[in-house]
Amino acid sequence: MLYEGAAETGVMSFQPGTYATDTLLTFLLGLGIVFVGLVALVIIVKIMGAVMDRLNPKEAPAPKLASQPIAAASAPVPEANHGELVAAVSAALATVMGKQVNGIRILSMKKVD
Repeated sequence: MLYEGAAETGVMSFQPGTYATDTLLTFLLGLGIVFVGLVALVIIVKIMGAVMDRLNPKEAPAPKLASQPIAAASAPVPEANHGELVAAVSAALATVMGKQVNGIRILSMKKVD
């Protein structure tokens, strides 16, 4: 790749066809390094996740209670702060509809499961 006086002058001379080969080699080398780096990063994250799981074990979820009778489940439960709930819903509706809060009247509200 170098001509005879290249060592003394510091000038390199490429032969025809070698530039494309060198470019492809550089591209593949860079792509390989990035790929290896990403795989190493995934492995490090998985190891750190396993270490953190061992240091901070998750608590077991509480067992679910037996199903309640149908009559008790369907009975309406009075809200302790019903006025605040109506005010919050009114404000949200007014914002979405682009109206003033005093222009909205909520006649009834039901809890949906």
